[in-house]
Amino acid sequence: MSAREVVYYLDDKGRCPVLEELDRLTPNERGKILAYISLLEEQGEALRRPIADYVGDKLYELRPKAHRVLYFFYVERQVVILHLFRKKTDRLPEKERQVALERMKDIIQRGGIK
Repeated sequence: MSAREVVYYLDDKGRCPVLEELDRLTPNERGKILAYISLLEEQGEALRRPIADYVGDKLYELRPKAHRVLYFFYVERQVVILHLFRKKTDRLPEKERQVALERMKDIIQRGGIK
C-alpha cells in the first residue's frame, strides 16, 4: 500500500481542533500520537490492531495508549484526522463518534480540505 497524505480537519473558521488538543498534551503523549499518525501516513489502510481499527461508518481509530484519534480515508490518497480525545472507557463513546461523523460530513459537504 502506498503512502497517504495526512490532513487535519479544519472547521469553517479555519480552526483545527485536533492540533489544539495535541497542544494541550504532554510532550510524551503528543510524541506517541504523532508516531501513530506517521505510521498511518506510511501504511494507510494496511495498518491494523493494536495500532488502528475500523469502528464503522467509514471511521477508523488510532489507538495510542490513553487516547483515540478518529479518521477516515478520503479522495486523492488523503486520510483526514477528524478528532482526538482521551479514552476513559473500553468502548468508543457515542458522543465522540458523533463529533467525528459531523466533521466528516462537514468536509464532504464543503468539498474537502483546502
